[in-house]
Amino acid sequence: MDGMERHWIAWPHGQGTAAAGGQEAGSDALFSAACWALQFSPRVVVLEEAVLMETASVLRLWGGLDALVDAVRQQWQMHAPAQPPDFVWAQGATAWLALARLRLAQRFPAARPALVGADALPLWTLSALQPHMPVLQRLGCRSWGDVRALPRAGLARRMGAASMKVLDQAYGLLPEAHEWLSWPERFVLRHDLGYPAHDAAAVLQAARPLLRSLQLWLQARHHGVLALQLRWHHDLRRMDGEALPPWDALEIRTAQPTQAMAHLERLLRERIARLSWRAPVDMLELQAPETTAFAAEALSCLPPSLQDGQDGPASTRDGVGAASLQWHEWVERVGARWGEDCVQIPLPCADHRPEAMQQWIPAAAAPPEHAAARRSSAAGCADPWQGLWPPWLLPQPRPLPLESNRPCWHGPLQLRAGPYRLEAGWWDEEGAAAVRDYFVGYNEAVGHVWIYRERVQLPVRGAGAGGASGPSVAWYGQGVYG
Repeated sequence: MDGMERHWIAWPHGQGTAAAGGQEAGSDALFSAACWALQFSPRVVVLEEAVLMETASVLRLWGGLDALVDAVRQQWQMHAPAQPPDFVWAQGATAWLALARLRLAQRFPAARPALVGADALPLWTLSALQPHMPVLQRLGCRSWGDVRALPRAGLARRMGAASMKVLDQAYGLLPEAHEWLSWPERFVLRHDLGYPAHDAAAVLQAARPLLRSLQLWLQARHHGVLALQLRWHHDLRRMDGEALPPWDALEIRTAQPTQAMAHLERLLRERIARLSWRAPVDMLELQAPETTAFAAEALSCLPPSLQDGQDGPASTRDGVGAASLQWHEWVERVGARWGEDCVQIPLPCADHRPEAMQQWIPAAAAPPEHAAARRSSAAGCADPWQGLWPPWLLPQPRPLPLESNRPCWHGPLQLRAGPYRLEAGWWDEEGAAAVRDYFVGYNEAVGHVWIYRERVQLPVRGAGAGGASGPSVAWYGQGVYG
Protein backbone atom coordinates (compact mmCIF):
# COMPACT_ATOMS: atom_id res chain seq x y z
CA MET A 1 0.00 0.00 0.00
CA ASP A 2 3.02 2.30 -0.50
CA GLY A 3 3.29 2.88 3.30
CA MET A 4 -0.05 4.74 3.57
CA GLU A 5 -3.75 3.95 3.59
CA ARG A 6 -5.27 4.84 0.25
CA HIS A 7 -8.59 6.43 -0.50
CA TRP A 8 -10.30 6.41 -3.88
CA ILE A 9 -13.04 8.38 -5.56
CA ALA A 10 -14.64 7.28 -8.83
CA TRP A 11 -16.92 8.81 -11.43
CA PRO A 12 -18.24 7.49 -14.76
CA HIS A 13 -15.75 7.56 -17.62
CA GLY A 14 -18.15 9.40 -19.95
CA GLN A 15 -18.74 12.04 -17.27
CA GLY A 16 -15.04 12.83 -17.00
CA THR A 17 -14.30 12.80 -20.72
CA ALA A 18 -17.32 14.96 -21.45
CA ALA A 19 -15.69 17.62 -19.35
CA ALA A 20 -12.35 17.10 -21.02
CA GLY A 21 -13.40 17.14 -24.60
CA GLY A 22 -16.31 14.94 -25.64
CA GLN A 23 -17.06 11.27 -26.15
CA GLU A 24 -14.02 9.81 -27.87
CA ALA A 25 -12.89 6.22 -28.20
CA GLY A 26 -9.63 4.42 -27.51
CA SER A 27 -6.50 6.44 -26.84
CA ASP A 28 -8.30 9.76 -27.32
CA ALA A 29 -10.68 8.91 -24.46
CA LEU A 30 -7.75 8.03 -22.19
CA PHE A 31 -6.04 11.28 -23.20
CA SER A 32 -9.16 13.29 -22.31
CA ALA A 33 -9.51 11.52 -18.97
CA ALA A 34 -5.85 12.20 -18.17
CA CYS A 35 -6.02 15.86 -19.19
CA TRP A 36 -9.04 16.47 -16.99
CA ALA A 37 -8.40 14.27 -13.93
CA LEU A 38 -4.65 14.75 -13.54
CA GLN A 39 -5.22 18.36 -12.50
CA PHE A 40 -6.52 17.03 -9.17
CA SER A 41 -4.16 14.13 -8.40
CA PRO A 42 -1.07 12.57 -10.00
CA ARG A 43 -2.55 9.10 -9.44
CA VAL A 44 -5.38 8.53 -11.90
CA VAL A 45 -6.42 5.26 -13.51
CA VAL A 46 -9.17 4.23 -15.94
CA LEU A 47 -10.75 1.07 -14.53
CA GLU A 48 -13.39 -0.47 -16.77
CA GLU A 49 -16.13 2.16 -17.28
CA ALA A 50 -14.95 4.59 -14.58
CA VAL A 51 -12.15 7.05 -13.85
CA LEU A 52 -10.64 6.56 -10.40
CA MET A 53 -8.40 8.91 -8.49
CA GLU A 54 -6.26 7.99 -5.48
CA THR A 55 -6.61 10.94 -3.12
CA ALA A 56 -4.74 10.03 0.07
CA SER A 57 -1.60 11.83 -1.10
CA VAL A 58 -3.37 15.09 -2.07
CA LEU A 59 -6.13 15.52 0.52
CA ARG A 60 -3.97 17.82 2.67
CA LEU A 61 -3.20 20.02 -0.34
CA TRP A 62 -6.89 20.40 -1.21
CA GLY A 63 -8.02 20.90 2.38
CA GLY A 64 -9.87 17.63 2.83
CA LEU A 65 -12.06 15.28 0.84
CA ASP A 66 -15.07 17.59 0.76
CA ALA A 67 -13.01 20.44 -0.74
CA LEU A 68 -11.53 18.10 -3.34
CA VAL A 69 -14.92 16.76 -4.37
CA ASP A 70 -16.28 20.31 -4.59
CA ALA A 71 -13.39 21.28 -6.87
CA VAL A 72 -14.02 18.27 -9.12
CA ARG A 73 -17.74 19.07 -9.24
CA GLN A 74 -17.14 22.74 -10.07
CA GLN A 75 -14.72 21.91 -12.86
CA TRP A 76 -17.15 19.39 -14.29
CA GLN A 77 -20.03 21.88 -14.26
CA MET A 78 -17.79 24.53 -15.83
CA HIS A 79 -16.55 22.37 -18.69
CA ALA A 80 -19.76 20.41 -19.27
CA PRO A 81 -22.63 22.87 -18.82
CA ALA A 82 -24.93 20.79 -21.06
CA GLN A 83 -24.64 17.74 -18.78
CA PRO A 84 -27.01 17.08 -15.84
CA PRO A 85 -26.16 19.23 -12.81
CA ASP A 86 -25.58 16.26 -10.47
CA PHE A 87 -22.03 14.96 -10.40
CA VAL A 88 -22.28 11.18 -9.83
CA TRP A 89 -19.34 9.90 -7.81
CA ALA A 90 -18.48 7.37 -5.12
CA GLN A 91 -15.62 6.70 -2.74
CA GLY A 92 -13.97 3.74 -1.08
CA ALA A 93 -10.84 2.46 0.61
CA THR A 94 -9.95 0.43 -2.52
CA ALA A 95 -10.42 1.02 -6.22
CA TRP A 96 -12.76 -1.94 -6.67
CA LEU A 97 -14.85 -0.85 -3.69
CA ALA A 98 -15.19 2.69 -5.07
CA LEU A 99 -16.15 1.29 -8.49
CA ALA A 100 -18.77 -1.01 -6.95
CA ARG A 101 -20.34 1.84 -4.99
CA LEU A 102 -20.36 3.97 -8.14
CA ARG A 103 -22.29 1.28 -10.01
CA LEU A 104 -24.74 1.07 -7.13
CA ALA A 105 -25.19 4.85 -7.14
CA GLN A 106 -25.89 4.88 -10.87
CA ARG A 107 -28.56 2.21 -10.64
CA PHE A 108 -30.06 3.29 -7.32
CA PRO A 109 -29.35 7.01 -6.75
CA ALA A 110 -31.23 7.02 -3.41
CA ALA A 111 -29.24 4.11 -1.94
CA ARG A 112 -26.50 6.36 -0.46
CA PRO A 113 -23.72 3.92 -1.48
CA ALA A 114 -21.12 5.58 0.76
CA LEU A 115 -22.94 4.05 3.73
CA VAL A 116 -23.16 0.58 2.19
CA GLY A 117 -20.46 -1.71 3.56
CA ALA A 118 -18.47 -4.06 1.38
CA ASP A 119 -20.25 -7.15 2.74
CA ALA A 120 -23.64 -5.75 1.68
CA LEU A 121 -22.71 -4.89 -1.94
CA PRO A 122 -24.55 -6.94 -4.60
CA LEU A 123 -22.66 -9.47 -6.70
CA TRP A 124 -23.15 -7.56 -9.96
CA THR A 125 -21.14 -4.59 -8.65
CA LEU A 126 -17.85 -6.57 -8.96
CA SER A 127 -16.87 -7.62 -12.47
CA ALA A 128 -14.87 -10.65 -11.24
CA LEU A 129 -18.05 -12.14 -9.74
CA GLN A 130 -20.41 -11.49 -12.64
CA PRO A 131 -19.47 -14.64 -14.69
CA HIS A 132 -20.15 -16.79 -11.61
CA MET A 133 -23.42 -15.17 -10.55
CA PRO A 134 -25.74 -18.05 -11.63
CA VAL A 135 -23.76 -20.58 -9.54
CA LEU A 136 -23.37 -18.23 -6.59
CA GLN A 137 -27.08 -17.39 -6.57
CA ARG A 138 -27.99 -21.07 -6.53
CA LEU A 139 -25.73 -21.36 -3.48
CA GLY A 140 -27.72 -18.61 -1.81
CA CYS A 141 -25.17 -15.80 -2.26
CA ARG A 142 -26.54 -12.32 -2.86
CA SER A 143 -23.66 -10.10 -1.66
CA TRP A 144 -19.89 -9.98 -1.30
CA GLY A 145 -20.18 -11.05 2.33
CA ASP A 146 -22.10 -14.17 1.35
CA VAL A 147 -19.32 -15.15 -1.05
CA ARG A 148 -16.61 -14.67 1.58
CA ALA A 149 -18.60 -16.83 4.02
CA LEU A 150 -18.26 -19.87 1.73
CA PRO A 151 -15.36 -22.30 2.22
CA ARG A 152 -12.41 -20.63 0.53
CA ALA A 153 -10.71 -23.76 -0.85
CA GLY A 154 -13.78 -25.01 -2.67
CA LEU A 155 -14.70 -21.51 -3.82
CA ALA A 156 -11.20 -20.99 -5.28
CA ARG A 157 -11.44 -24.27 -7.22
CA ARG A 158 -14.82 -23.26 -8.66
CA MET A 159 -14.17 -19.55 -9.39
CA GLY A 160 -10.44 -19.53 -10.08
CA ALA A 161 -7.52 -17.73 -8.48
CA ALA A 162 -8.00 -14.56 -10.55
CA SER A 163 -11.51 -13.88 -9.25
CA MET A 164 -10.49 -14.57 -5.67
CA LYS A 165 -7.53 -12.19 -6.05
CA VAL A 166 -9.80 -9.35 -7.22
CA LEU A 167 -12.17 -10.01 -4.31
CA ASP A 168 -9.26 -9.85 -1.86
CA GLN A 169 -8.05 -6.62 -3.47
CA ALA A 170 -11.52 -5.13 -3.10
CA TYR A 171 -11.38 -5.80 0.62
CA GLY A 172 -7.84 -4.44 0.89
CA LEU A 173 -6.31 -7.81 1.79
CA LEU A 174 -3.97 -7.75 -1.23
CA PRO A 175 -2.21 -4.74 -2.79
CA GLU A 176 -3.66 -3.29 -6.00
CA ALA A 177 -1.49 -2.76 -9.05
CA HIS A 178 -2.75 -0.19 -11.57
CA GLU A 179 -1.26 1.48 -14.61
CA TRP A 180 -1.33 5.17 -13.78
CA LEU A 181 -2.26 7.64 -16.47
CA SER A 182 0.47 10.10 -17.38
CA TRP A 183 0.76 13.20 -19.51
CA PRO A 184 1.70 12.32 -23.11
CA GLU A 185 4.91 13.78 -24.49
CA ARG A 186 3.14 15.32 -27.50
CA PHE A 187 -0.30 16.88 -27.59
CA VAL A 188 -2.53 15.39 -30.30
CA LEU A 189 -6.24 15.16 -29.48
CA ARG A 190 -9.03 14.21 -31.86
CA HIS A 191 -12.73 14.88 -31.30
CA ASP A 192 -15.59 13.28 -33.22
CA LEU A 193 -18.37 15.86 -33.40
CA GLY A 194 -21.17 13.36 -33.98
CA TYR A 195 -22.90 15.82 -36.31
CA PRO A 196 -21.92 17.80 -39.45
CA ALA A 197 -20.75 21.34 -38.72
CA HIS A 198 -21.50 23.72 -41.58
CA ASP A 199 -20.08 27.05 -40.44
CA ALA A 200 -17.21 28.63 -38.53
CA ALA A 201 -19.23 29.20 -35.34
CA ALA A 202 -20.02 25.48 -35.00
CA VAL A 203 -16.39 24.50 -35.61
CA LEU A 204 -15.12 27.00 -33.04
CA GLN A 205 -17.66 25.78 -30.49
CA ALA A 206 -16.45 22.19 -30.99
CA ALA A 207 -12.79 23.27 -30.70
CA ARG A 208 -13.16 24.90 -27.27
CA PRO A 209 -13.01 21.63 -25.26
CA LEU A 210 -9.83 20.72 -27.16
CA LEU A 211 -8.31 24.07 -26.21
CA ARG A 212 -9.16 23.47 -22.56
CA SER A 213 -7.45 20.08 -22.68
CA LEU A 214 -4.42 21.73 -24.28
CA GLN A 215 -4.28 24.30 -21.48
CA LEU A 216 -4.29 21.57 -18.82
CA TRP A 217 -1.55 19.70 -20.68
CA LEU A 218 0.60 22.84 -20.94
CA GLN A 219 0.14 23.72 -17.29
CA ALA A 220 1.04 20.20 -16.16
CA ARG A 221 4.22 20.15 -18.27
CA HIS A 222 5.10 23.83 -17.52
CA HIS A 223 5.23 24.55 -21.25
CA GLY A 224 3.91 27.30 -23.48
CA VAL A 225 2.68 26.78 -27.02
CA LEU A 226 4.38 28.48 -29.97
CA ALA A 227 2.57 26.74 -32.84
CA LEU A 228 -0.95 25.36 -32.93
CA GLN A 229 -2.53 23.32 -35.73
CA LEU A 230 -6.25 22.65 -36.08
CA ARG A 231 -7.27 19.97 -38.57
CA TRP A 232 -10.79 19.06 -39.65
CA HIS A 233 -12.17 16.07 -41.53
CA HIS A 234 -14.66 16.59 -44.35
CA ASP A 235 -17.97 14.78 -44.09
CA LEU A 236 -18.17 14.48 -47.91
CA ARG A 237 -15.70 13.17 -50.46
CA ARG A 238 -16.99 15.30 -53.34
CA MET A 239 -18.69 18.67 -53.44
CA ASP A 240 -20.21 20.12 -56.62
CA GLY A 241 -18.30 17.55 -58.65
CA GLU A 242 -14.96 18.50 -57.10
CA ALA A 243 -12.92 15.93 -55.16
CA LEU A 244 -12.19 17.05 -51.61
CA PRO A 245 -9.12 16.12 -49.56
CA PRO A 246 -9.94 14.09 -46.44
CA TRP A 247 -8.37 16.70 -44.11
CA ASP A 248 -7.82 20.44 -44.16
CA ALA A 249 -5.82 22.40 -41.60
CA LEU A 250 -4.73 25.83 -40.47
CA GLU A 251 -1.72 26.71 -38.33
CA ILE A 252 -1.36 29.54 -35.85
CA ARG A 253 1.96 30.75 -34.49
CA THR A 254 2.61 33.04 -31.54
CA ALA A 255 5.55 35.35 -30.95
CA GLN A 256 5.94 34.22 -27.34
CA PRO A 257 5.05 30.97 -25.57
CA THR A 258 1.62 31.21 -24.02
CA GLN A 259 -0.87 29.22 -21.99
CA ALA A 260 -3.70 31.74 -22.50
CA MET A 261 -6.40 29.86 -24.36
CA ALA A 262 -8.54 33.01 -24.61
CA HIS A 263 -5.90 34.58 -26.85
CA LEU A 264 -5.56 31.44 -28.97
CA GLU A 265 -9.33 31.20 -29.27
CA ARG A 266 -9.48 34.78 -30.56
CA LEU A 267 -6.82 33.96 -33.16
CA LEU A 268 -8.76 30.85 -34.20
CA ARG A 269 -11.95 32.88 -34.47
CA GLU A 270 -10.32 35.44 -36.76
CA ARG A 271 -8.71 32.81 -38.99
CA ILE A 272 -11.72 30.49 -39.14
CA ALA A 273 -14.06 33.36 -40.00
CA ARG A 274 -12.00 34.06 -43.15
CA LEU A 275 -12.18 30.48 -44.40
CA SER A 276 -14.67 29.26 -47.00
CA TRP A 277 -16.01 25.87 -45.91
CA ARG A 278 -16.10 23.53 -48.88
CA ALA A 279 -17.98 20.75 -47.06
CA PRO A 280 -19.42 19.98 -43.62
CA VAL A 281 -16.98 18.99 -40.88
CA ASP A 282 -17.51 15.87 -38.75
CA MET A 283 -14.17 15.55 -36.88
CA LEU A 284 -11.57 17.89 -35.39
CA GLU A 285 -7.97 17.30 -34.39
CA LEU A 286 -5.83 19.71 -32.38
CA GLN A 287 -2.04 19.47 -32.33
CA ALA A 288 0.71 21.45 -30.62
CA PRO A 289 3.75 20.75 -32.85
CA GLU A 290 5.98 23.33 -31.16
CA THR A 291 6.14 24.08 -27.43
CA THR A 292 8.82 25.39 -25.12
CA ALA A 293 9.45 25.90 -21.43
CA PHE A 294 7.13 28.48 -19.95
CA ALA A 295 7.79 30.66 -16.90
CA ALA A 296 4.65 32.37 -15.67
CA GLU A 297 4.85 35.96 -14.51
CA ALA A 298 4.90 36.59 -10.78
CA LEU A 299 1.48 37.45 -9.42
CA SER A 300 0.87 40.48 -7.25
CA CYS A 301 -0.92 40.54 -3.94
CA LEU A 302 -2.59 43.83 -4.92
CA PRO A 303 -5.86 43.91 -6.87
CA PRO A 304 -5.60 44.88 -10.55
CA SER A 305 -7.03 48.35 -9.90
CA LEU A 306 -4.13 49.21 -7.56
CA GLN A 307 -1.23 47.90 -9.65
CA ASP A 308 0.93 50.54 -11.32
CA GLY A 309 -1.63 53.20 -10.46
CA GLN A 310 -4.09 51.98 -13.10
CA ASP A 311 -7.84 52.27 -12.81
CA GLY A 312 -8.40 48.76 -14.10
CA PRO A 313 -8.71 47.48 -17.65
CA ALA A 314 -11.55 48.70 -19.76
CA SER A 315 -13.79 46.01 -21.14
CA THR A 316 -13.89 45.36 -24.87
CA ARG A 317 -16.27 43.58 -27.19
CA ASP A 318 -14.53 40.25 -26.62
CA GLY A 319 -14.69 40.61 -22.81
CA VAL A 320 -10.94 41.15 -22.48
CA GLY A 321 -9.53 44.31 -20.93
CA ALA A 322 -7.77 46.54 -23.41
CA ALA A 323 -5.10 47.39 -20.87
CA SER A 324 -4.42 43.69 -20.29
CA LEU A 325 -3.83 42.92 -23.97
CA GLN A 326 -0.09 42.57 -24.49
CA TRP A 327 1.69 43.93 -27.54
CA HIS A 328 2.48 40.61 -29.18
CA GLU A 329 -1.12 39.45 -28.61
CA TRP A 330 -2.42 42.57 -30.35
CA VAL A 331 -0.03 42.06 -33.27
CA GLU A 332 -1.08 38.44 -33.68
CA ARG A 333 -4.76 39.31 -33.45
CA VAL A 334 -4.53 42.06 -36.10
CA GLY A 335 -2.42 39.79 -38.29
CA ALA A 336 -5.00 37.01 -38.06
CA ARG A 337 -7.74 39.44 -39.05
CA TRP A 338 -6.08 41.41 -41.88
CA GLY A 339 -3.21 39.14 -42.93
CA GLU A 340 0.27 38.58 -41.63
CA ASP A 341 1.86 40.97 -44.17
CA CYS A 342 -0.23 43.86 -42.88
CA VAL A 343 1.60 43.92 -39.55
CA GLN A 344 5.31 44.63 -39.91
CA ILE A 345 8.05 45.26 -37.38
CA PRO A 346 11.59 46.62 -37.78
CA LEU A 347 14.49 44.19 -37.90
CA PRO A 348 17.82 45.76 -36.86
CA CYS A 349 20.72 45.45 -39.32
CA ALA A 350 24.46 45.80 -38.70
CA ASP A 351 24.94 49.09 -40.55
CA HIS A 352 25.82 52.63 -39.39
CA ARG A 353 23.89 54.39 -42.16
CA PRO A 354 20.49 55.45 -40.75
CA GLU A 355 18.57 54.39 -43.87
CA ALA A 356 20.13 50.89 -43.71
CA MET A 357 19.99 50.28 -39.94
CA GLN A 358 16.73 48.34 -40.20
CA GLN A 359 14.37 46.64 -42.58
CA TRP A 360 10.68 45.97 -42.19
CA ILE A 361 9.48 42.39 -42.10
CA PRO A 362 6.12 40.74 -41.28
CA ALA A 363 5.68 40.32 -37.54
CA ALA A 364 4.94 36.60 -37.98
CA ALA A 365 8.30 36.08 -39.71
CA ALA A 366 10.36 37.64 -36.93
CA PRO A 367 12.68 35.18 -35.14
CA PRO A 368 11.80 34.41 -31.50
CA GLU A 369 14.97 36.00 -30.19
CA HIS A 370 14.12 39.31 -31.94
CA ALA A 371 12.05 40.66 -29.00
CA ALA A 372 14.75 39.81 -26.47
CA ALA A 373 17.38 41.50 -28.65
CA ARG A 374 15.28 44.64 -28.84
CA ARG A 375 14.84 44.76 -25.07
CA SER A 376 18.55 44.29 -24.45
CA SER A 377 19.55 46.89 -27.05
CA ALA A 378 17.14 49.45 -25.59
CA ALA A 379 18.77 49.28 -22.17
CA GLY A 380 21.39 51.89 -23.07
CA CYS A 381 23.18 53.67 -25.94
CA ALA A 382 26.84 53.09 -26.65
CA ASP A 383 27.06 56.32 -28.66
CA PRO A 384 25.93 59.55 -26.92
CA TRP A 385 24.93 60.97 -30.30
CA GLN A 386 22.12 58.41 -30.54
CA GLY A 387 20.15 60.57 -28.16
CA LEU A 388 19.95 63.24 -30.94
CA TRP A 389 18.65 60.90 -33.62
CA PRO A 390 15.17 61.95 -34.85
CA PRO A 391 12.14 59.70 -34.39
CA TRP A 392 11.15 59.99 -38.08
CA LEU A 393 13.28 59.41 -41.17
CA LEU A 394 12.30 60.45 -44.67
CA PRO A 395 11.78 57.59 -47.15
CA GLN A 396 14.66 59.01 -49.19
CA PRO A 397 17.17 61.76 -48.28
CA ARG A 398 15.94 65.11 -49.63
CA PRO A 399 18.44 67.32 -51.49
CA LEU A 400 18.61 70.80 -49.98
CA PRO A 401 19.41 73.96 -51.94
CA LEU A 402 22.13 76.34 -50.76
CA GLU A 403 21.84 80.04 -50.05
CA SER A 404 25.11 81.76 -49.22
CA ASN A 405 26.59 78.32 -48.46
CA ARG A 406 23.78 77.65 -45.98
CA PRO A 407 21.36 74.74 -46.44
CA CYS A 408 17.75 75.78 -46.92
CA TRP A 409 14.54 73.93 -46.05
CA HIS A 410 11.69 76.40 -46.49
CA GLY A 411 14.26 79.01 -45.60
CA PRO A 412 17.85 79.05 -44.35
CA LEU A 413 18.62 76.65 -41.48
CA GLN A 414 20.56 77.39 -38.34
CA LEU A 415 22.92 74.62 -37.23
CA ARG A 416 22.13 73.86 -33.62
CA ALA A 417 24.26 70.71 -33.05
CA GLY A 418 27.02 68.93 -34.90
CA PRO A 419 28.98 67.90 -36.76
CA TYR A 420 28.80 64.12 -36.27
CA ARG A 421 31.07 62.37 -38.78
CA LEU A 422 29.95 59.06 -40.31
CA GLU A 423 31.91 56.94 -42.75
CA ALA A 424 30.30 53.67 -43.83
CA GLY A 425 29.16 51.66 -46.82
CA TRP A 426 32.61 51.06 -48.26
CA TRP A 427 31.93 47.30 -48.25
CA ASP A 428 28.98 47.53 -50.65
CA GLU A 429 29.45 46.05 -54.10
CA GLU A 430 28.58 49.38 -55.72
CA GLY A 431 31.46 50.98 -53.84
CA ALA A 432 29.40 54.08 -52.94
CA ALA A 433 30.87 54.91 -49.55
CA ALA A 434 28.91 57.30 -47.35
CA VAL A 435 31.09 60.10 -45.95
CA ARG A 436 28.76 62.44 -44.09
CA ASP A 437 28.68 65.11 -41.39
CA TYR A 438 25.32 65.18 -39.52
CA PHE A 439 23.81 68.33 -37.96
CA VAL A 440 20.62 69.37 -36.20
CA GLY A 441 19.14 72.29 -38.13
CA TYR A 442 16.35 74.69 -37.22
CA ASN A 443 14.14 77.44 -38.62
CA GLU A 444 10.67 78.64 -37.75
CA ALA A 445 9.05 77.05 -40.83
CA VAL A 446 10.09 73.41 -40.35
CA GLY A 447 11.29 73.35 -36.75
CA HIS A 448 14.15 71.02 -35.89
CA VAL A 449 15.36 68.73 -38.68
CA TRP A 450 18.18 66.26 -39.14
CA ILE A 451 20.46 67.08 -42.05
CA TYR A 452 23.86 66.03 -43.32
CA ARG A 453 26.43 67.20 -45.81
CA GLU A 454 28.11 64.74 -48.11
CA ARG A 455 31.45 65.48 -49.74
CA VAL A 456 31.14 64.69 -53.43
CA GLN A 457 32.70 65.95 -56.64
CA LEU A 458 30.32 68.51 -58.17
CA PRO A 459 30.97 70.81 -61.16
CA VAL A 460 32.07 74.31 -60.23
CA ARG A 461 29.46 76.90 -61.10
CA GLY A 462 30.21 78.71 -64.32
CA ALA A 463 32.49 76.00 -65.69
CA GLY A 464 31.76 74.91 -69.23
CA ALA A 465 31.73 71.45 -70.67
CA GLY A 466 35.46 71.36 -70.66
CA GLY A 467 35.83 73.36 -67.50
CA ALA A 468 37.48 72.11 -64.39
CA SER A 469 35.55 70.62 -61.51
CA GLY A 470 36.25 71.25 -57.89
CA PRO A 471 35.18 69.86 -54.58
CA SER A 472 31.84 71.07 -53.23
CA VAL A 473 29.36 70.07 -50.57
CA ALA A 474 25.92 68.52 -51.09
CA TRP A 475 23.33 68.90 -48.31
CA TYR A 476 20.45 66.53 -47.63
CA GLY A 477 17.57 66.40 -45.20
CA GLN A 478 17.02 62.96 -43.71
CA GLY A 479 14.87 63.23 -40.62
CA VAL A 480 12.43 65.41 -38.70
CA TYR A 481 11.67 65.79 -35.02
CA GLY A 482 8.15 65.62 -33.57
